Amino acid sequence: GPRDQGSRHDSEQDNSDNNTIFVQGLGENVTIESVADYFKQIGIIKTNKKTGQPMINLYTDRETGKLKGEATVSFDDPPSAKAAIDWFDGK
Repeated sequence: GPRDQGSRHDSEQDNSDNNTIFVQGLGENVTIESVADYFKQIGIIKTNKKTGQPMINLYTDRETGKLKGEATVSFDDPPSAKAAIDWFDGK
């Protein structure tokens, strides 16, 4: 599609570090917990020091308020992020 998995210029994300991956096709009933459960099989997900929540950002549709089925996930280290991309691409 137009948004290639390899591209890192996500307008809503300002942390361009290579530990963060963009995923789509998650469905609209997804929660941060379910995304965390899925991706922690691959590597350690970063934790937000302030909230104690995993660093996962779920995108919502501004017009409907519904989840778009897209998210960013931040891992503790770039190799985990790369493994997640490779693993996700293989699905």
